[in-house]
Amino acid sequence: MTSVKRGRRRFLALAGASLLLGVVPLARAHRAKAALTLVRFNRAKGLMEVEHTLHAHDAEMALNQIAKLPTPDLSQLEDRARLSLYVEARFALTPPGGPALVLKLLGAELDGEEVRVYQEMAMTAPPDKLSVRNMILRDVFPVQINQVNFDLYGDPARIRTLTFLGGDGEKDLKLAG
Repeated sequence: MTSVKRGRRRFLALAGASLLLGVVPLARAHRAKAALTLVRFNRAKGLMEVEHTLHAHDAEMALNQIAKLPTPDLSQLEDRARLSLYVEARFALTPPGGPALVLKLLGAELDGEEVRVYQEMAMTAPPDKLSVRNMILRDVFPVQINQVNFDLYGDPARIRTLTFLGGDGEKDLKLAG
């Protein structure tokens, strides 16, 4: 075996061992405090559907701090219900000049390391404009980033996105056009 091949094998062996031992910084990257909300218009059912996806551990930490639960467990129905009410109180969609839309809370489900909270509202057509408030987990984690994607027309080119972080309050969004 040539010295180049031996050197390459030694390098690959050391790189592999470093990854396994967590020496390489990328192998130990910290997960961001982030949540995703997807707002869809289901034309066939005449519904605006809202799905909030949160990291389960972050949601449990919020329940610990906000609801003062010593050991929240999202595998339990009661704790998922508490989380659903928490999310409902911190997210709002408001059309121009009107009160906030009354989104029906459907519940939450645990899916591995994520928890999803579902809401919906009957409507005949998506609104042209909305004001959006998203304070989910931002009262617990100052570095929390919340992204809200609006897919109201079933066209990827017409998806609109808002990002909430820091002291962001309500944001206005034009959806039509």
